[in-house]
Amino acid sequence: MNCIRKFIFLLSLTSLPVIGGDLFAQTGNKEIFSLSPVSVSGQESNMQTDANSNMRLGYCTTEYSVGLIAQISGSHSYHAAVQFPKEILNKYIGNKIDSIEFAIKPKRGNMAEIFVCTNLKDMVGTTLTKGVSFNYQEGWNKIKFNTPVTIKKDMNLYIGYVLHLNDGEDYDCLLFDKGAYSVPGKNWYGYDGQWFNNTAGINKNICIRAVISGNKVPDNDISLMKLSQADGGQYVEQNKPKRYTAYIQNNGKKHVNSISVVVSSKGVNTAEFMIDGLDVPNNEPQKIDLDNISIPVEGNYTATFTITKVNGVTDPDDSDNMAEDKGFSIKEGTGPVERTVLFEEFTSEGFDGCAKADSVYSKALENRNDIIRVKHHRNYQSHNDQFVIPEDADYTELYGNSKTFVPAVCVDRLIVSGLEDPGPAYFIDEEQMLNQFFNLAKGIYSFVTLGVEPTITDNNLEVKINGHAGTNEMPLQTDLRLVTWLVEDGIVSTQQAGKDRFIQNGVLRKVLSNSAWGDALDISGYDFEKTYSVALKPEWNVNNLRVVSFVGNYDPSSANRIVYNTAQTLCKAPTGITHTGANNDNYIYIIGNSLFAADGYKLAGTYDLSGRSVPADNLSQGIYVVKVTDGNRVFTQKICIKK
Repeated sequence: MNCIRKFIFLLSLTSLPVIGGDLFAQTGNKEIFSLSPVSVSGQESNMQTDANSNMRLGYCTTEYSVGLIAQISGSHSYHAAVQFPKEILNKYIGNKIDSIEFAIKPKRGNMAEIFVCTNLKDMVGTTLTKGVSFNYQEGWNKIKFNTPVTIKKDMNLYIGYVLHLNDGEDYDCLLFDKGAYSVPGKNWYGYDGQWFNNTAGINKNICIRAVISGNKVPDNDISLMKLSQADGGQYVEQNKPKRYTAYIQNNGKKHVNSISVVVSSKGVNTAEFMIDGLDVPNNEPQKIDLDNISIPVEGNYTATFTITKVNGVTDPDDSDNMAEDKGFSIKEGTGPVERTVLFEEFTSEGFDGCAKADSVYSKALENRNDIIRVKHHRNYQSHNDQFVIPEDADYTELYGNSKTFVPAVCVDRLIVSGLEDPGPAYFIDEEQMLNQFFNLAKGIYSFVTLGVEPTITDNNLEVKINGHAGTNEMPLQTDLRLVTWLVEDGIVSTQQAGKDRFIQNGVLRKVLSNSAWGDALDISGYDFEKTYSVALKPEWNVNNLRVVSFVGNYDPSSANRIVYNTAQTLCKAPTGITHTGANNDNYIYIIGNSLFAADGYKLAGTYDLSGRSVPADNLSQGIYVVKVTDGNRVFTQKICIKK
């Protein structure tokens, strides 16, 4: 089980070019289908449409690139089809579907059947016409139907072919085009009457086109098939020109030489601008560049691109002239800030495996000062964990729709597709996997910073949180929250299963916010401040307390509760530890007569007052000078050990 989890996890994080995750989702057997690159000679994949020939319907380009392989053997039918909904066919009412064009490589089987039907699941009862060929070849083929099909209003048609392969032949001949996108739900493939349309993992269209004839010619009618930022990103800088890439398809016979475009976002429209110098023939999707597109707003945006004119005139059917780009616009003059990652650990003292996992996590965190660790404790079987607090029940929502389990971890509450657990709480028991998760989180832009200022007076802790947002909202936020916790390190426990004596670090002692999911946060004014107060309990070691605060999203779905940034500060004890040095924070805590570095720091040296280096454990009564490092800076503190 662990090996499977690890394999899938590594594929997810490294984004390897593996097709299986999406392509095979409907097969029930991930070993059935795969893809293979197809070599192409100079002319065999080129099926250009002559300006005087009949029109074509389809989604593919005229060049192919990859073949679909089915891991089956014996004699079977191997088939493919494309779906044309009424929105497309209504452009051609009264015209006739005469022929089909399709590409295969290599040639397989001894007979190709072609068909037009209204329901793939009932081809026998819904086939409108068919045909057969024994002379089809490798590459593109054009085959006429026995009788043409007249296109009527609101028709929904499937057009495709069925190859009959013999025992001993490889099922490797279905071809996809050389395009950069697929039309969702319109490309179908399969064998022996089983049909699948999940081509998201392929991102290409099946090489099938319908040939139509008639007097209904929708000239100056285009379809905007796909739109994206040219660099593939999701971020733009406010008012900074950027290039977008669009794919358009000409539905008429007259070549498209120019288009006019308007872009709108949050009620702000650009002036209409023209892109000319084009030469787009019938039914051959073509890539065009939209340069100098600026998003004038900040924050989350949906930019609507509308083609208003084709060849200088209004498109007769503008229902397919719009496409949207969703992204995040970074406020002009600002940029991303350093992200500190929140590492949440679900653990229980009743399960010995948690102590083992804890050591793995500690090893992964050993040299990182950009990770903040907090533990949620859970009861395990008959063991009532001493560190469970009421809000820990709320945090079980982070398991998604999975049953709860320990150990489990969240990393900035990110969701990673392909893992067995729905997340954002995952089972991870290897240092390599955890580090990859950390690096994934670090690579996500953050636009908010926080400052944490705790003050202890008598037996009361006052905390002031102040922050600054670079933009007036966070990426994909739905309900922004500020969550603040009180966390304790260095707790000596004798209840941890598998250990006689165990030091618990990162124990969540108190939720300072009004709820487990935090307080509503408004960053429309960019700066924010919040104060908290709590009475300190006698069982809490003040010298080992730290305040952790983070900005995150709340959503009814646990899949959208990402953490945007986190900060922490050690509490300032009024007595017990006396220190001097680079600043006024404590980086060291004392357990018994031994010294330990706080979370995110390492001991760099312990010295008595004569300057002699001494071990950091079993210290005798006295004053010591201790150096700690966060990997970049070195801090010096003076520590008093009292017997």
